[in-house]
Amino acid sequence: MPGLSSHVVVEFCKLCDWSYQVWLNHRALFDDNPRSAELQKSMAADALLRLNKISHEYTLLQIAKLHDRAVVAGEVTLGIEYVLKYGGWDQPTFDRLGDIAERLEVLAKSLRAVRNKLLSHNDLAAVLSGSPLGDFKIGEDAMYFVALQEFVDVVHSSVVGGPFPFDSLARNDVVAFMSIVKP
Repeated sequence: MPGLSSHVVVEFCKLCDWSYQVWLNHRALFDDNPRSAELQKSMAADALLRLNKISHEYTLLQIAKLHDRAVVAGEVTLGIEYVLKYGGWDQPTFDRLGDIAERLEVLAKSLRAVRNKLLSHNDLAAVLSGSPLGDFKIGEDAMYFVALQEFVDVVHSSVVGGPFPFDSLARNDVVAFMSIVKP
């Protein structure tokens, strides 16, 4: 019998979904936008550059927060480790979640330095060096969210019942936004 309440599980799933939505929004608006080159040459280029950075950093921070320790500075955090550690899972479910968590860790590991040195803190050496602090291979982010959806579905199915599908409508929201920006 799982050790997490339905309320905690739903809130965890919502946090994961939010990370997915902001990632999807960023990808659709900046990375996959067919009008990207045109917009970079427009009179809004500087504003879009700032929005790109804001969106990018926020997206990375939301992903990184899912990988916080279950207890940080004496405070309990709701993330993947908490769900694994305090879920009260039967062995097959725990093993499956652990395997998925290992796949998720690939991207999380590459984000840890940038989160700790620039997103959460202004580490002096990192700021002065200007060097990149983490990267991942093309497509690793998409694979991350496939695995995160799998993790969430296992957790939600075990405690609440049924899957918890992520909201993929952020792409449509970006299309609507772009039609307003310039029809």
